[in-house]
Amino acid sequence: MTLVAAVLASWAVWWWLPDGDALRRLGGEPSVRPARRLPRPVAVLGAAGLVIVAAGVMAGPSGVAVSLAGTVVTGTVLAVLVRQTERRRAAAQGAEIVKAGEAMAGLLRVGRVPSAALAEAAQDAPVLRVAAAEHAAGGEAAPALRRLAERPGCAGLAELADAWEIATRTGASLVDAVDVAVQRLAAQEEVDRVVATELAAARLSGIMMAVLPLVGLGLGYALGGNPVGFLIGQPVGWVCLNVGVGLACAGVAWIDAIAAGAEGRP
Repeated sequence: MTLVAAVLASWAVWWWLPDGDALRRLGGEPSVRPARRLPRPVAVLGAAGLVIVAAGVMAGPSGVAVSLAGTVVTGTVLAVLVRQTERRRAAAQGAEIVKAGEAMAGLLRVGRVPSAALAEAAQDAPVLRVAAAEHAAGGEAAPALRRLAERPGCAGLAELADAWEIATRTGASLVDAVDVAVQRLAAQEEVDRVVATELAAARLSGIMMAVLPLVGLGLGYALGGNPVGFLIGQPVGWVCLNVGVGLACAGVAWIDAIAAGAEGRP
């Protein structure tokens, strides 16, 4: 237990202390990279998993079986939360890119030169700041935007990069190219929103199916049995517990993977 306490204490210190990027922001310096700290629910679930494993090892064979099942459940919940966080972040990035493109198009339409339009739009759109800074330093905006497009949720920046490059090479109007790119991005964002809404029901159904075994335990008690005692009191019960938990969690992960494939995500 001393080792577990030390690990949990280290986890807590790591969570609450600001990272180097946060310290630079407190000192007035600009952020150079997005924060990579785990979301709070993920940190809590990780700590809970450590406690479950430690308690199971100390409780003997039955405790090991229960801790194994609890670890599988914790890991599944952790994976679902991480993917949900990634989906929300990607959706927010997509919306920000559309707004950034609209701002650039508006500035170009009122007579701003491309470099000034990019710099002014970047003031309200952090997703453009790296490209604006590189362009102001004498670099090319299109390659910078294309590199940023490789980040999760930022694929729409490739459309703006293409528009910028086409206008630069052909002499065509940048505002027209940006307008077309923004229209495509807005249409794609709307499609993604509709698909995500439709798939939310499928994901919820998978979670409900995984929770149904708990209803079965309640029915077992209602009929006068002791299902929990069976599951944790003998080797056959341990096997049933872990197989059942494994199948339920695999079902949740499978449905989430199918939904992610339908959204076009890895």
